[in-house]
Amino acid sequence: MSRRPALEDELWQLELDYPFNENARDLCRVGPTFVDSTESISTQKVLQCVTFPPRGFSLGFFGKVSTPWIYSVPTIESQILIMYLLTQLFHFPLKRLGFPKLASEIFAGLILGSTLLGRYKSYQERLFPLPSQSILGALSTFGYLLFLFLSGVKMDTSMTRKIGRRALVIGVLNHIVPLVTGMITVFALSSSFFQEGVTPLSAPIEVITIAKTSFPVISFLLKDLGLLNSELGRLALSSALISDLFGLTINAISALVVIGAKSTLERAIKDAFLLIAFIIVVIFVFRPLMIWVVKRTPEGRPVKDLYILLIVLAVLLSGIFSDWFEQTVLFGPIIFGLAVPEGPPLGSTLVDKLDPFASGFLLPIFVSLMSLRTNLSAINPSSSFTFANIVLVCVASISKILACLLPMLYCKMPLNDAAAISLIMSTRGVVDLATYSFLRDTKIINQASFAFMVIATAVTAIFVQIMVRRLYDPSRKYAGYQRRNLINSNNKLPILVCIHNQDNTAAILRLLEKSNPTREFPIVANVLHLIELRGRASSVFISHQVQTKAISDVSYSENVILAFQGYERNNYGAVTIQAFTAISPRNLMHEDICTLALDVLASIIILPFHRKWAVDGSVEVEDHGLRTLNCSVLERAPCSVGILVDRGQLRRSNSVRASENVYCVAILFLGGNDDQEALAFAKRMAISGTISLTVIRLISKQDTSSDVDQVIDLDIVGDWKHSRSGWENVKYVEQHVNETTETALLVRSLVDDYDLIITGRRNNTHSPLTAGLEEWSEIPELGVIGDMLASKDLKTRASVLVIQQQQTAL
Repeated sequence: MSRRPALEDELWQLELDYPFNENARDLCRVGPTFVDSTESISTQKVLQCVTFPPRGFSLGFFGKVSTPWIYSVPTIESQILIMYLLTQLFHFPLKRLGFPKLASEIFAGLILGSTLLGRYKSYQERLFPLPSQSILGALSTFGYLLFLFLSGVKMDTSMTRKIGRRALVIGVLNHIVPLVTGMITVFALSSSFFQEGVTPLSAPIEVITIAKTSFPVISFLLKDLGLLNSELGRLALSSALISDLFGLTINAISALVVIGAKSTLERAIKDAFLLIAFIIVVIFVFRPLMIWVVKRTPEGRPVKDLYILLIVLAVLLSGIFSDWFEQTVLFGPIIFGLAVPEGPPLGSTLVDKLDPFASGFLLPIFVSLMSLRTNLSAINPSSSFTFANIVLVCVASISKILACLLPMLYCKMPLNDAAAISLIMSTRGVVDLATYSFLRDTKIINQASFAFMVIATAVTAIFVQIMVRRLYDPSRKYAGYQRRNLINSNNKLPILVCIHNQDNTAAILRLLEKSNPTREFPIVANVLHLIELRGRASSVFISHQVQTKAISDVSYSENVILAFQGYERNNYGAVTIQAFTAISPRNLMHEDICTLALDVLASIIILPFHRKWAVDGSVEVEDHGLRTLNCSVLERAPCSVGILVDRGQLRRSNSVRASENVYCVAILFLGGNDDQEALAFAKRMAISGTISLTVIRLISKQDTSSDVDQVIDLDIVGDWKHSRSGWENVKYVEQHVNETTETALLVRSLVDDYDLIITGRRNNTHSPLTAGLEEWSEIPELGVIGDMLASKDLKTRASVLVIQQQQTAL
């Protein structure tokens, strides 16, 4: 039986549609014919077209060929450039409507593909010929492979040991319920799923794919929404981890069942044995080796490049091995990624080095290329097959949402929050698109099903992101309807202090020590060590009182905890320390701070300033990310906030009091809520009598009005003066100032006489004393006076504490 006519037709069609370089020699070879034991002839069509000599690079402007599009490198460069430009062109307006970037990448691919521009033969031959698509597809698939590996690295599998009942129930039901309802739907509409190119396994496998919940997709969505470290985000990630691992197990078992049905039982058993052996080797060989790498890496030092290279090669080897036991080549990298210790130093190094290239560069190309290969004209809106697919997706999606919604409503979760997390758990993304593409390439589903699922993925991603933004606002719980500030606090003062590094520890301890807590006026210091999230997908919050051992083997915040525990022992009965660690993205750390302040009923949050001074008085470090964090806390805090500008490592050389060995504190009082809060803090510092406090009230000579705020200021200052009369360590001074220039000169003249200067931020408060100075303010979050005291030009030896009173909701 001849195999030549069919293959020659295919060859000729390929040459007509996608001509090769006419100056090169093309070698096309057709594979052999195999005859089975029954002497029936089957043909294995293997088409290999190789261009000799291979020309990847153009000959340049002066080359003999007039067009560069016959060379692979210029063609691929043009394709990538066009994809990115079109994606950004879509994303720029659509992101303002709440659309995810995935939607823009899909739209760009649809326009460049056979749905629109691909219909024109000249365009396709020049910019998107078939051989170049194969090269670009292989490159982007390699990026997707690395993306899945890094997703496994970011997963914290130890969370499964500590996941609560709610997350476990949601994760399991979120997979099982749509799987069952989807199979029932397929059985009920079995006749409608019949179409050319559709196998009996198409609909069931499509149901298994729809029922799956992908941890990387959920993580991406929560990161875009800014919910990674919210209570809802943590519950969603925990549930997604359970659902993804459960789905991964079901998919592996399903693949073995299909192999047993299509081939032999012995082959399925052999593949199962190899799969189990692979997992055992990864757990008991590769993971100990990577833990050994972590131990060999000194603290604070990067992991050696040799180890990173060997791990990447092992990832590629795992893909080859997973293909050997007939799982997809993507199965091995996921399992291998789960074995990598998450977080620093190894996990974070792998993510830092590989993620920008894989997720930032190659993954968008992968999405656009998949949608580029989508032909929407394959969908027949009037066919029963399309109707059946619509019913299947709707039934599976609704059952997926209800499987999450009903248990959470049973647990008394608010309806908006329950609806938001249900939508999050039903979203789709790049992992789902990749699965559909694989099913289409292996001819398990046809082109119509693939096109339909691509559109369903885009619509679901857009709908979920927009609706979650409307349903859930994490900042609403911080609205301050209850007074939590220093003025309204009792003798026991709960404080939340934030630590970023060891320098912050010394500054905060110095402030607490000079606050002089006593048994009658104790301080409860809630210490929050903030660590930037690197090499992990999920944020971590650790209470060191409840959890003596961290989630992983890494000892977080050990030095910080030891320092504060030592301070607690030295002030037994007067100070109580509660330590916490939060590992989250820098742009979401304010959520951890405000949530903890709400939970511990803190009266004030103390934040470190974003600048660090050297011993000579120059600015050594300026962290703009920390400054943004401070501004976010000032906007959302459920209590008062203080920003500590630390210059405590500098000694006052010009001070008259320096030789007296007395800690000197001054408060600049101009009036307003923030200054009243600052006065309340200074009052607590002066109670024990071990510091020298000077209250300097600035009075404008020009302002003779007596509005309500000024009357309140006079009452507070008068009561304070009366209650502190006879205290030798407290001094009250009034300074009459004529104009803003005199205010600035007076403030600058005071700095070398004090160790600490306290002032209010005076947010949205206008006064003749500072009129016009706001325009010259470099750091608005410190207020006018605080900005002058924290200026780079001011060579002061005094630290500064700027306080903002709690902003209550009206």
